[in-house]
Amino acid sequence: MPRIRFDNDDLEIEVPPGTTLSLAAQDASSTLGFGCRAGTCGTCALTVLSGQEGIESKGYVEQDTLLVVGEDGPGRRLGCQIIVRDEDLEVSW
Repeated sequence: MPRIRFDNDDLEIEVPPGTTLSLAAQDASSTLGFGCRAGTCGTCALTVLSGQEGIESKGYVEQDTLLVVGEDGPGRRLGCQIIVRDEDLEVSW
């Protein structure tokens, strides 16, 4: 099973493939904040430090939101839009 490392909280958990990052953060009692959970508010903007190749590319809504809130850049994603696949993932916010 893939592992997610939440750098800011010094937490690492194992999750089944298909788990959303928002659910994993909640289960891990991470301090990563979430608002709308639909990809439109930007509250959960983060940087994927490793494992980018194991998650889907940004969708239109996520790309637009990151641009609007000034968070677009290399490795920048919205935590609510990430679905964990078979790769380990490391994030920081």
